[in-house]
Amino acid sequence: MMRSTPVLVILWLSVIGILFFGARLVLERQATPPSSFSSENGQRTLLLQRANDGHFRVKGKINGQEVVFLMDTGATTVTLDTKLASTLGLPVGQKVTSQTANGTVEGFETRIPLLQFGGYTLQSVPAMVVPELGDEMLMGMNVISRFDVSLSRDEMKLTARKP
Repeated sequence: MMRSTPVLVILWLSVIGILFFGARLVLERQATPPSSFSSENGQRTLLLQRANDGHFRVKGKINGQEVVFLMDTGATTVTLDTKLASTLGLPVGQKVTSQTANGTVEGFETRIPLLQFGGYTLQSVPAMVVPELGDEMLMGMNVISRFDVSLSRDEMKLTARKP
């Protein structure tokens, strides 16, 4: 009987591990629902699904490193946290002050050499680095305005404008 105790412990730990990682995956998919990218007649369109918290997010990359962008039409520029900027190897430039919905914020200018999301690649994108924003980046209007944007219930469509 004592030999079966370690087997039961291992079995229960395995079940708990599977449940933990399964729940984590479900929560991650709810926070950042999958996006889809299509191209028809030369029109490239990215379709985002609204997350449970009401926001639209898209996975992307900065200089090849994975990030999550929160689509923020109230943000003038792409904005990221100072710690994340350091992790991504982005230099900070001139000090700037910005008015936000939460008041005045001081930060620094930077430039993102390579920004990718949903099948799109942008180069040399101006951005702002601010303290205490967290791991999520704000996709500001300096990027969003490059697209025709439409909202319909729980979907946001971004269609690349023809040059």
